[in-house]
Amino acid sequence: MNLMSLTLHHRLNQGVMKWTRLLPIVAMSLNVLLPGLAWTYEGLPDFTGQQLAGKVKLKGKISAPKRFNLVLFSDPYYCGRISDGKGWRISPMPALGESAELSGAVVFLEKVKKGKLGTTTDTIIQTKNCVFFPYVSVTQVGQTFHFQNWDPIEHKLEVLLTSQQGAQPLLGESLQPHPENRKSDFLSAGQTGIHKAGPEITYHPHKLGILVFRCRLHDYMEGWSLVLPHPYFAITGKNGEFSLEDVPPGEYNLIVWHPLGQQKTIIEVGARKTSSINILITPNSPTIYAEEEPTNNPFGIDLVGDSSIVPTVELQTWDSVSGSELGAGS
Repeated sequence: MNLMSLTLHHRLNQGVMKWTRLLPIVAMSLNVLLPGLAWTYEGLPDFTGQQLAGKVKLKGKISAPKRFNLVLFSDPYYCGRISDGKGWRISPMPALGESAELSGAVVFLEKVKKGKLGTTTDTIIQTKNCVFFPYVSVTQVGQTFHFQNWDPIEHKLEVLLTSQQGAQPLLGESLQPHPENRKSDFLSAGQTGIHKAGPEITYHPHKLGILVFRCRLHDYMEGWSLVLPHPYFAITGKNGEFSLEDVPPGEYNLIVWHPLGQQKTIIEVGARKTSSINILITPNSPTIYAEEEPTNNPFGIDLVGDSSIVPTVELQTWDSVSGSELGAGS
């Protein structure tokens, strides 16, 4: 192994250790609003209740996102098709509406004892362009995760359960590409590649809580999923909107959860009427978006020689002044 390889290997190990050390801190901050996940739920046939609708907005400045030097990880040219044009991949950021509406956040009720029957729809997690889709998901315990690799490269999937004691590994599998997918088809001038799914990996979650998905070959790949005991949850839409159907009357903690931050609100659900609530969520998980691009980068893009990493899928940008995302995902 030459000096450059040793240096890159050392940097990679440093990145993995840093990520692993952060997990207990992240877990503590993310679980602080989820102390009551361990409860039982009874689903009743033909149950009807109230509709609870609302909108979630972000209040406050978002911290700068983490940046990952693509040349330190596998497949920099293919994965770099989403990058800042300078050889860096920026970590996933929330999609905000014109008035800071937050999409992709989980909204759920805490400690619902009984109500409507649970959902039977499984959760599909795809990797495409070295990104987990969806970035945030939610599922009911007993459902099945289906992991699909749509990239022409291999991914090393890890599923971890966050906890106050640190991350608990639940699954480690190789996500192989479809045999007809070729990197060259996605890197050519004509971009003739068509994404096809490789062999699927399934996983049945048996524990409630917050799951983290990551790829050991590409540390910037990150995904999250909440596993809940009941079906009273929703993912906020493009304009931050959500709706929960057939909610039993009573007092609940309404939780809004996103890797960026969380919010708990006590609500009273009455009988036979529609309730509406608007929630402001303040970014309060700085450990997830805490890394600036180094001023003096000893591992610049020149390590790849005369070649360049071209962001043909998405040019990522970040406005450090206002603390908001400028680039739109694909």
